[in-house]
Amino acid sequence: MTIGSKEVLIILKKNFDFEVHETVLGETILMDPFSAFIYSSVTGSSYLTNPVFPFSPKGSFKVFYNACNYNMVTGLFENASLYRTPYNLYKKKKFLFEGNKKILPVEFDSEDELQRKYKNFIEILKDNDENPENYIIQRVETSKKGNGMEPFLEYLATEYLKREGYIVETQIPLSHSEGIPDLGGYRIFTSESDYEDNKLIDIYGLNIIELSLIRLGLKNRTGPSPREKSILVGEAKSSTKNMAVQLDKYLETGKFDRAYEIHPFKKSPSKSYFGLIRLDKSFNLESIKPDKTFTHVRKEERKTYVKWLKNYIKYFLIANLTNDELKKYYKEKFGENISNEEDLIKFINSLEYEDIINRIKKVV
Repeated sequence: MTIGSKEVLIILKKNFDFEVHETVLGETILMDPFSAFIYSSVTGSSYLTNPVFPFSPKGSFKVFYNACNYNMVTGLFENASLYRTPYNLYKKKKFLFEGNKKILPVEFDSEDELQRKYKNFIEILKDNDENPENYIIQRVETSKKGNGMEPFLEYLATEYLKREGYIVETQIPLSHSEGIPDLGGYRIFTSESDYEDNKLIDIYGLNIIELSLIRLGLKNRTGPSPREKSILVGEAKSSTKNMAVQLDKYLETGKFDRAYEIHPFKKSPSKSYFGLIRLDKSFNLESIKPDKTFTHVRKEERKTYVKWLKNYIKYFLIANLTNDELKKYYKEKFGENISNEEDLIKFINSLEYEDIINRIKKVV
């Protein structure tokens, strides 16, 4: 079995209560702008802005090259300044956070065919007085084994893990030698004492990108807070069931205590200490938890990683500010201007979550 355009609609409706919405282009899934932004950021599905280079924010919000260090990569920041933040994107592309979006799964065999479809879609929508930018195209590459649906599976897994209290993200930074896992899940806070009073958002059960959307009006999602700490790594495949070598490599870094295979139709995990996120015969998402705990966690490595993750979260929170607001905040604390990335990193790492959240309150 494979996931095609019809299955995409069924899966999104069944598992996340999104509505199927009939349009002039066919059936779509209706999403609020925030859900759609996360969907596009994870899957790479593009807003129908033009037929040649339709826009997706996927890959825009990187912060560091590697885990456990602070070497910045161009993304949320560039040259000690906020750069590709959701708020900065919004100022250039207002449509991103205005009005509901429609997810349209499109099957295609070649990029030329897809571009022809894009052009035709745009013409049809304009003829019907609809804004193409409110449509997001979910690619279904029929020329690839498994239809190239790994990013879609990453989305399903991250949304599922959010319900279990994980902070999730995809294509997580580790190191050149350790590789780039498809997803990470972080439960590093487990009690009410870990959270601040009067917060704008709970720091659990969300995609890490959501922390940078507070200023734009993202409402806090309700859900149970985690009761058990855990750091999870996952690998998604739709064309093969072979993920064990990669997952073992990630576990051996000492950073993670759980590893999950993500495959739509795999029946059981490859190893007793792997979990599995899959679909049942009715396309309901389900999770098979590991039979036993992976025991090779290196305590010092894990401790270093948790400390880094707690700082890492701060960079997504501070991304709610403008550069002028960030510079003013820094000057109030240190009495001088930010000179370089080292200044910026020292500043952000020194802040408490409560400091940043209270600063955000002043601008929302």
